[in-house]
Amino acid sequence: TGRHNMDSYSIAKRALVAGLVLALAACDDGLTDINTNPNAPTDVGAEFLLPQSIRGAVEATFGAGQMLSHTAIWPQQAVQLQYPDEEEGSVRASRMQSYWNNFYVGPLMDVQRVIEKGVADSNANYEGVGRIWKSYIFHIVTDLWGDVPYSEALIGDSITTPVYDAQKDIYTGMIADLTTGAGKLSSAATGFGSGDILYGDDMVKWGRFANSLRMRLAMRMSEVDPTAAKAAFIAAYSAGPFTSNADNAKLAWPGSPYENPLYENWTGRDDHGVSATMIDTLTSLSDPRRELYAEPATQDGTTYRGQPSGKITQEFSLAYYSRIGNYWRKDGKSTPTVIMSYSEVLLLAAEAAKLGWISGDAGALYTAGIQASMEQYAGATNAPTAAEITAYLAQSAITYNATNGLDQIHLQQWIGLFMGGSEAWSNVRRTDSPNLVAGPDLTLSRIPVRFSYPALEESLNVTNLDAAISRQGGGKALTDRVWWDVN
Repeated sequence: TGRHNMDSYSIAKRALVAGLVLALAACDDGLTDINTNPNAPTDVGAEFLLPQSIRGAVEATFGAGQMLSHTAIWPQQAVQLQYPDEEEGSVRASRMQSYWNNFYVGPLMDVQRVIEKGVADSNANYEGVGRIWKSYIFHIVTDLWGDVPYSEALIGDSITTPVYDAQKDIYTGMIADLTTGAGKLSSAATGFGSGDILYGDDMVKWGRFANSLRMRLAMRMSEVDPTAAKAAFIAAYSAGPFTSNADNAKLAWPGSPYENPLYENWTGRDDHGVSATMIDTLTSLSDPRRELYAEPATQDGTTYRGQPSGKITQEFSLAYYSRIGNYWRKDGKSTPTVIMSYSEVLLLAAEAAKLGWISGDAGALYTAGIQASMEQYAGATNAPTAAEITAYLAQSAITYNATNGLDQIHLQQWIGLFMGGSEAWSNVRRTDSPNLVAGPDLTLSRIPVRFSYPALEESLNVTNLDAAISRQGGGKALTDRVWWDVN
């Protein structure tokens, strides 16, 4: 889109100011009919800003560029069958700049205006939903880069060089916003109408999404600040997260020009496959999700064979390897993008129960989480059947074992988060599970654990960027950990 060509959120702000100056200059000189463009509104309603923000953030997070070339590559779920730069740890500066812009220039600015309109109009649902969705976007941004502009990033045109907030403080702010946002929602108040493309103005489900996301964020802090993490998790779990797959946060794609970004990639480029790590894991566990996640190699049409991760020299043709399942590719035009699932919530609860944070049977929650993961694909070609699910859960390798329960929970999170944006990568970084082995052609000391900062920030906001890098102990390279990554 056009916004991808903008240099940064600061450039967007300057453009906004310039537009306002030009508008004011067009004073009433008797030529009102000529000077007024009916197709260029001076104000955009929240019901138009929210869907723009949702769609933009989802396209950025779950698109082929960011996910299939980075955040699904490094947790060894997908592979680059051609142009494997990122497989060897070579990241293109232009892409880092583009991903940064794709969040700050569009979705974050749009949702901030939703919040502001909610406050100005005393519309609690606008403000509440805005705070929730803003926190969703910012948690993606900070988990990719670490310390980022947060408190000063969206507050006005007077600040074009915002400070970089410490990731710990960003987490505190996001959890507070999610709590406040959920508390403001009311089914009796005015909503977004058709503009709520996520939940159709179902404020109960928005509240459950907020609480579920709080659980994700709380667990993310579990290794670095367990006391705060436990308190935040208990509060979110008690407030009420997802209760079934019907609550899943997922974006439906209505059709051209709004189609699932993985389908769009299939129609134009389609040069990604499934990793050997994923294929081999699914095969060894007789996991029925294999037939959904992957296609048989076209060379013989029957064999599931993954490309080794971190390998840039191919021994065989593309036809030798399994491609990503047609549920997302050939048949994926209207496949919904799952932003957060009931399965993830159950597995987070299982981990919390195992840690002693909440009461409940960790094994039962773990089993329910696996079942929910498989059932969320009901109706899709190659979706696991009830009999397959029962057989899978009955296997000794799958049955919950308290001795290695955390490893089992983390492995199922990794499997269930396939094509899940950046979440699988974040979860692997937090848990170090599964224990991934770096590929033979990786040129770095470890599999990447963060995004690199965009080059324009070094030109436009270098003082604040340098302070953030220093605060993170040199947190600039792909191998430098973010705050919560201590494993």
